[in-house]
Amino acid sequence: MRVVPKRRVFHTRTGLALVADAYGDAGARPVVLAHGGGQTRHAWGGAAAALARRGWYALALDLRGHGESGWSPAGEYEFEVFAEDLADVAASLDQSPVLVGASLGGLAAILAQGGAERGPFSAVVLVDVTPRLE
Repeated sequence: MRVVPKRRVFHTRTGLALVADAYGDAGARPVVLAHGGGQTRHAWGGAAAALARRGWYALALDLRGHGESGWSPAGEYEFEVFAEDLADVAASLDQSPVLVGASLGGLAAILAQGGAERGPFSAVVLVDVTPRLE
C-alpha cells in the first residue's frame, strides 16, 4: 500500500516555519523524524511511509535552515536552538511523540529531552549519534 504524505507546517516559539511531511492518520501515535546535518525531511520518506503503514502518524521534519523550513534571521543554528524547535513541534501535537533523530536531529533530541524536567518526547531513538564527552 502506497502512503502519500501531506505537507504540514509547524511554527517555533519565535515564529519560524518548520515544514514536515505527514504520513498516516493524524489521530495515531506520533513519531517525529529529525534528519542529520546536510539532509532534509526526504531522507526519512521511506521510513515514514513504513511507520504509517504500521499505524503510526509519522512526521518527517525539515529542521531550520534545511529543505523548505525557514532560515533564522539572526543566524541562530546552535544545537540548543534546534532542541527548542523540536520541543516546540512536540508541544503542538496532541500526544507526546517518539522522536527518531539522526546525527544533528539526534543531538538536538538529547538536549531537548534532557534539558526539561519532563522531556517533550515519550521516547528518543538515536541513529548515527555519538554524544561528545568532555
